[in-house]
Parts: sequence; structure tokens; C-alpha cells
Amino acid sequence: MLKKFLRKLISPETIERYFIVFSMFVKNTKRKSYRKAGKHTELFGPLYTIPSFVELDDWTRLQGETRVTTSGGILRVKKFSAVGADCIFVPGSHVPTVGLPQFLSVTHVNDRAGEIVVEEDVWVGTRCTFLERAHVGRGAVVGACSLVNKEVPPYAVVAGSPAKVIAVRFSLEQILQHEAILYPPEERTPREQLEALFETTFKGLRTIGTSSLSPEDAVRLAKAKAKYEIPDYSGR
Repeated sequence: MLKKFLRKLISPETIERYFIVFSMFVKNTKRKSYRKAGKHTELFGPLYTIPSFVELDDWTRLQGETRVTTSGGILRVKKFSAVGADCIFVPGSHVPTVGLPQFLSVTHVNDRAGEIVVEEDVWVGTRCTFLERAHVGRGAVVGACSLVNKEVPPYAVVAGSPAKVIAVRFSLEQILQHEAILYPPEERTPREQLEALFETTFKGLRTIGTSSLSPEDAVRLAKAKAKYEIPDYSGR
């Protein structure tokens, strides 16, 4: 009985399960495992990622159950962005090929390696799916359970399957104020670019953000920025 138990304990199938669990909760939650991981990157397991194909800038977060399914494509998440729980990223696809049954797609014949980019200061809600060529602009908000398969404008609020622009995160003046705090002058979005968006894509849409903070929240925010060493570029 003991020998049978030990054989099962060290069988290839059991060892593979151990490795999967180890990857989900240990390897994939370590910054050093990733293709790139900046300072104050937060990784909450379980994570079903392939770290060598994921780049994470400073101050980024992946919540638990995030999945990256790739056959060579890259996921890039830029600074200040946070990905909610149970999201799926697919930075690549299979090209339908004569003579190749779908069952053999795991052989990676005629795979197409793509790229998914989540720009700075993006919030991704829970259970979103991102397909090849998805590109989420700076400051955007992606509503829970959305499917993103194309470009999302900066500071847009999108939702649905496929995701569509339904609102704007901030007003034009709020965006300028927001960026003047978070980014040095050379990294800020030009006013002319923002004005063009508000005259076209955002015309007539509501904004969801605010510039107001209670004294208590202002203190809480200042403490959090100090803890994570987030610079303030106000006045520059």
C-alpha cells in the first residue's frame, strides 16, 4: 500500500501538477521571473502567465487568476496600470491552414505572434478579455467583462463585447491637471491631441471622474504615494 502511494506521489502526472501549482503561486508571482518587471510591481497568485512573454513597468499590478495565453506574442503593461482579477490576454493567433486540424494547434504551426499593450495609468476591470492587436490608451478604463480587440483611445471609458466608448474618465482640464501631477513635461499628452479627441470621439459623452478630495482622502493619498515612491511633478 505504501509503495503504491509513493509511486503515485512521484509519478510524472503528479510531478506535473506540483509544477503547475508551484508556477501559479510561486514562480509567476516573482518579479525576477518576468521578461521585465519594474519597481513596486505587485503580483497576486494564482497567475496563469508565461512570464518570459510579459513586460511590466514600474507601479503595475496583476490580480489573481490573470491568464496570458501566448505562442510568442508579448503583453506589455505600462506604469501606474492595474489589471483586475480573472482577465485573459491572448497576444497572438493561429492562422487557418489547409491540412492542419484545429486539434493540432498546439504544435504551433503557422502561429502569428502579436502584441497587446496596456498604456500608462489604465484600470482593467475583472474578467476582461484582450485579443491580438488590442492597444489600450493612457488613462483608459475598461469595464468588467469587456472584450477588447482593437485600439482604445486615451482616457476613454469602454465596456461591452466588443468594447465600445461609453464615457470619458476626466474632462479636458482634469486630464491636463492629472498629467501635470503624474508625468514630467516631456511625457505629457499634448493639449492639441486631447482637444482633437474631445471634438470627435468624446463629443457629447459624460465624464466620470472628479478633482475633489476630502481632507482625509488627501492625507491617505499622500501617504500611499510616499509608500510607493511615486513622484509628484506639480509645478514643473
